[in-house]
Amino acid sequence: MIKNTIHLTHAYVHRLADVHLAGFAPAFTLSLCDSEYARKPPVPIASVVSTHPKKTKTEAYNKKMNYFKYQFMKKKLTIILILFPFVLFAQQIKLTADLNAYRAADQITKQQVEFKDPGSKGRNLTWDFRLIQPTTEEDYTLDYFIPDSTRMNRLCGMEHNTRYYYTQQNDSLWATGFENSTTYMKYVTPELRLKFPLSYGDTLFSYFRGEGEHCHRDSLHVRGYTKVIVDAEGELQLPNFETIKKALRVRTTRHYTEVGKDSVEMTLDTYSWYAEGIRYPVFESVKTSLSKKGDSKDELGESMTDTTVFSTSFYYPPGLQITQVETVPLPVETDEELLGAAAVFTEAILLPNPVVENLNLNFKLTRNARVWFSVHSNGGLPLCQTPQQNLSEGYNSSTINMGSLMTGTYTLYVHVDDMVMQKIVVKK
Repeated sequence: MIKNTIHLTHAYVHRLADVHLAGFAPAFTLSLCDSEYARKPPVPIASVVSTHPKKTKTEAYNKKMNYFKYQFMKKKLTIILILFPFVLFAQQIKLTADLNAYRAADQITKQQVEFKDPGSKGRNLTWDFRLIQPTTEEDYTLDYFIPDSTRMNRLCGMEHNTRYYYTQQNDSLWATGFENSTTYMKYVTPELRLKFPLSYGDTLFSYFRGEGEHCHRDSLHVRGYTKVIVDAEGELQLPNFETIKKALRVRTTRHYTEVGKDSVEMTLDTYSWYAEGIRYPVFESVKTSLSKKGDSKDELGESMTDTTVFSTSFYYPPGLQITQVETVPLPVETDEELLGAAAVFTEAILLPNPVVENLNLNFKLTRNARVWFSVHSNGGLPLCQTPQQNLSEGYNSSTINMGSLMTGTYTLYVHVDDMVMQKIVVKK
């Protein structure tokens, strides 16, 4: 009977543990600490109904051992419950340089859709975007490339005929300016956009200042600040029955004003949802508002009044990102029709591969072209490069010194005029 009672007590403890794992930790902790089981050992049922006036030494010994076993189980279970939140924390999604840094030669398809309110912040949320409707008939693309071969850490993203310039240094992504047919802006003090790793609760803050011109005649001077906060995580439901079980939301709030003008300030609020294993956001909501001196206060405590002037959302199909944006080494070329750089840069042989010191490249050009090579980490960071060369049609060769690089897998970017292709190199 004593043995059955102990088994029953243990089963009850395990059942309470299951309730805790389902999300009721406070209730379980209270019951464990305040219950009779926590204050004293369970009373064996046999001792209540027993007619023996005196227990034997064996019964006393068994009772003491059962007490010690129960206390051990209680302490062990308590330790598990204390460590459980830390196990959950260790499993949370985070953005890293290897998987989420911007990379040259990546192309992203964007679809503009009706504005979707980002909702509240917090954890274990669910965002239902399944019924969103497109606002334009055609999708458009965002292309990343290296605009200047002399500055390999400088990256350009081009969309809607506007070039946005970035610098990637170590674990940080900085915005350095933009330009289009009417406006040129260079940030004298760059703007911090991302810093890896980035996980729920992280916050970034930076001031920026820019100088430029409008229509090649009017000077522009802007200043402001940017706040980046990872404010939510949960499940994201997208069109075409796509569901992201682990989604992370990054809110970027950008306040800026034109120096020397009136008190009107522009605020650009961008909410970006990231999916585990996909490099770029899968959904974004953007809201632009004008702030003017008033009753409310901004991030710095200044009184402002906000008026929303523009809002929209963008959907980045995850399936297209998987095929267009590589987060792992690219596969070898197939026998399908070659396009772009691959149509000009042909019959390439990389020797030796794996490489120890110098990588020798032998290749054939189908026409005259300007060619150069750059080696990048899997996170997209540039490590070394060759000078640009104007090469003639036919067979050519080049050499890249990789002796200073650590053992591992690298991406070789082949630049042919304004086109780029990729190959994989192993360093040993």
